[in-house]
Amino acid sequence: MNRFVPQFLVVALFTLPAIAVSSEYHFKHHFIDTDLPGINYGLTDLADIGHDGHLAFIIGGKDKDKTIYWFEYQGPDNWVRHVLGTNQPSDVGGKALDVDGDGWIDFVAGGVWYRNTGKPKTEQFERIVFDKDLTAVHDLVIADIDGDGRPDVVTMSDKQTLRWYKIPKDPRDPWERHDVGPGVHAGVAVGDINGDGHLDVVRSNVWFENADGKGTKWIEHPIPFGNPNGPYPLATRCVVADINKDGKNDLVMTENEIRAGKIAWLENVDGKGLEWKVHPLPPSDTDPRGAYHSLAVADFNKTGNLDIFTVEMEAIPGKRQPRWFIWEMWTARARSSNT
Repeated sequence: MNRFVPQFLVVALFTLPAIAVSSEYHFKHHFIDTDLPGINYGLTDLADIGHDGHLAFIIGGKDKDKTIYWFEYQGPDNWVRHVLGTNQPSDVGGKALDVDGDGWIDFVAGGVWYRNTGKPKTEQFERIVFDKDLTAVHDLVIADIDGDGRPDVVTMSDKQTLRWYKIPKDPRDPWERHDVGPGVHAGVAVGDINGDGHLDVVRSNVWFENADGKGTKWIEHPIPFGNPNGPYPLATRCVVADINKDGKNDLVMTENEIRAGKIAWLENVDGKGLEWKVHPLPPSDTDPRGAYHSLAVADFNKTGNLDIFTVEMEAIPGKRQPRWFIWEMWTARARSSNT
C-alpha cells in the first residue's frame, strides 16, 4: 500500500535590517513599538480588541507595574499603544477570548481575567481573579475540554500542575479546576489524539487521554520525545495536526529550552496514540542551532500542505545570530518517492 510520508526542505530566513528574503519567501520587517518599558515580554496574542475588524497586538512583561498593553492597528507601521491592565500574575502564557460572552474580547493571564468594558481605547480592562493561587503560568491554551460547546482554559508551568478550568456562567465566580497531571516548564497542546472525538492534552513526553470525554478522568501515555536535560527539563513546543493527511492527528514538536534541541514531526502510526514514529526535520547547515522556542504549523506557500515554522531563541543561542526557519513540505517528491 502506498503511504504518503511527508519530507521537508528547510528555508532559513535571516535577520536583516529591512527585508528577510529567501528564494520563495519575502518578508518585510515592521516595528510596532521601539520604546517599550520593562523587560521579558512573553504575554502575547493577537485579537480584535477594538471591535473594528483589525487584529490588535497584546503584550505584557516585567515592568514595575506588571502592565499589559494592547496596540491598536492603524497601518503596518502605525500602531497606537493602550494600557489593557496591570498587576498581571504571569509574564508569559496569556490568551485572548470572550470570557463573559458579551461580544468583546477579554484577556486571561495566570489566575486573572481582564474584562473588556467595551471602551478599550479609553478605559483599562476590569481585573477579575478566578484563582488567586495560579501564578507563573507558562502555557495557556483555550479549548473545549468537556465538550459542552463553551471554551475552557488549560494552564501549566513547572510551578503548577497541568490543569484546566471550566468557566462558570457568571465568570466573576471562582472557576472550577480539574487537574490533568504533573506540570513541566512548557509544552502543552490540545487535540484528539486517539480519534474518539474527545480533546486530549499533550505535554512534552506524554499525552493524557480524555477518557470520559468530560475532562475528569485522564490516562497518561508516553511520547518518544523531550530532552530530560537542560535548565528546564522536558520543555517543548507542540502543535497537533494531521501532517501526512491520513486522517489521524500527528504531533509537531521542538525541544525549546536547550541549545541544539531537536525538531520533528511524530507520526501517529496506529491512530490511537500508542505507536509513534519520529521524523526529524533536516537542518540546512551544520552549525548548532539555538533553542527552538517558537512553533507554528500552517500552509505558508499555499500548496495545500502544512509547513513548519520556528525561531531560534536569543537567551539560549546557537552559533549564529537567531534566525527564523520554515520547513516546506516536498509534496510531489514525497508522493512519488515514498511507499
